[in-house]
Amino acid sequence: MTTRSAPRLLVAFVAFTLLCLALPDSAHAYGGPGSVISGIGALLAAIAALLASLFGFIWFPLKRLLQSTTDEEPEQAAPAASPSDADPSAE
Repeated sequence: MTTRSAPRLLVAFVAFTLLCLALPDSAHAYGGPGSVISGIGALLAAIAALLASLFGFIWFPLKRLLQSTTDEEPEQAAPAASPSDADPSAE
């Protein structure tokens, strides 16, 4: 398979898949209320997982980028004076 035929094969596969999904035949099966609710729950969980992963991959790098551009270099605070550094004449 050459590199030129790979995109054509992919386009043909996607077109065939969409055609099969658009023209389904009847299933001749019964979906009870429990299985339908379970299917809907699984679909909603998959959508929530997709959105959470997109949120994580997009928001957190942007947050780090925004923090790095808005934060200035923190000034070095003077070290706290220890009791041994105190002025001996103050006693």
